[in-house]
Amino acid sequence: MEITAITAFPRQVKLKTPFKLALGELRDITTLIIKIETDDGVTGYGEASPYAPVNGETNETEQAALPVFVNALTGCDPRNLEQVHARMDVVMAGHTALKCGIDTACSDILGKAASLPLWQLLGGHSHIVTTDITIPIGTPAQMVASARTYVAAGFTALKLKAGDNEAADIAAINAVCAAVGPTISVKVDANQAWTVSQTLRIAAQLRAPNLIAIEQPVPDWQLLSLPLLRAQSPVALMLDESIHNAHDAADAIRLNAADLINIKLAKSGGLFGAAAIDATAAAAGVPCMVGCNAETRLGTAASAHFIAAHENVHYGDIDSFMLLAETDWLSGGFTADGPTLTLSDRPGLGVDVRL
Repeated sequence: MEITAITAFPRQVKLKTPFKLALGELRDITTLIIKIETDDGVTGYGEASPYAPVNGETNETEQAALPVFVNALTGCDPRNLEQVHARMDVVMAGHTALKCGIDTACSDILGKAASLPLWQLLGGHSHIVTTDITIPIGTPAQMVASARTYVAAGFTALKLKAGDNEAADIAAINAVCAAVGPTISVKVDANQAWTVSQTLRIAAQLRAPNLIAIEQPVPDWQLLSLPLLRAQSPVALMLDESIHNAHDAADAIRLNAADLINIKLAKSGGLFGAAAIDATAAAAGVPCMVGCNAETRLGTAASAHFIAAHENVHYGDIDSFMLLAETDWLSGGFTADGPTLTLSDRPGLGVDVRL
């Protein structure tokens, strides 16, 4: 089997409501849907969801870079992900979101060619995964109201965005944790907005026995400051923006800099790179969470298949499709009932794409 064509389709999708985080505010996204065709007639789809503040990509840079990858991959067997990535990496570094779109489209083909859903092909034993739900930065009252709504809808895990103002962050986190009670787990994501001293001050003032971790409180490049922070913090430390590949994960683990690692397919180049990070973390006894950029049902399906196939992934944070307006050009892949995603038994990703 050989790749004969790779085509990209940009799609703009609005968020249901504005979403504020430390890195800015999102009102809509422009994602890139990747279609890969083969000489055997098998077609695969993937999503390249860029996020410039983290991986330096936009929809425009993805489309500009795509012809380089098309030239490198034409004639390649899409089922050989190692070869696919080797060809991409040798012609252009970075561009992990675009590589993710290509990787997941190839993985879709891999599953379809084997007549198996991807989660099963990758060795998963269950087709059911769960996700938390993310609450954007707001006033304590706004964040408490959102938390109560989500808990009433069945969610047992919340993720709170933070990093706007130190006092407001403390007030909002404590208010939400008190409002939802100790049976609802909470993670806090500062998206690199705090300093080491701020993180320690804030963590010391949190009254949250249900707080699982603080995610990426300091800038991604401050890896050498993290061992001391981790040793002094009363709350577990999860790394996200500091970990783009297995080498980053190995460095963080060697430094004792992380209690948990957040893997994102768009940050690691797809399932191939994500698996390498997870394997590195698993070997060291460091559990992982799988998160997401602002992705549609297509990108979410790829992440859900990955979670289902990797036992070291303890947490799912793949809720972005719930925050987007409906996309009538996508269906299938999984069904959602509150926090529970039940994966399709159809081959590949199982998503129907109408472009």
